[in-house]
Amino acid sequence: MKHNAHRLFRSLVALLLATGWAAPILAAQSAGGHPPLSEQDQYIACDQCHAETTPELHKEWFDSRHGVAMVKCYQCHGTFETFRVTPQPQDCAACHENMMHKCPQDKPCWQCHVPHSFNKK
Repeated sequence: MKHNAHRLFRSLVALLLATGWAAPILAAQSAGGHPPLSEQDQYIACDQCHAETTPELHKEWFDSRHGVAMVKCYQCHGTFETFRVTPQPQDCAACHENMMHKCPQDKPCWQCHVPHSFNKK
């Protein structure tokens, strides 16, 4: 049984290589875990995928000030090539520079603000 599964896997890999489907799959395993996409496609991909895979997180963002203002995922988390799960304070400062001067400098923003909704804790 194990031998048949290994043979099936090798056959599947060969089929993917032969039909050109291996490159997108391999790209998805590169830095950030996402294949390269245009900025518009990145937003669409994030929105569509997270609406299904993490609906609570998506709704929290969608109903927040950032969601209403259509702040896109890559604006805080980086592009697929530079993706980071946890944004850095300089990412917040790109839009909220004036507010950054009022905040504690020894804490990241999300210690006081709920991620994605950005309400104060």
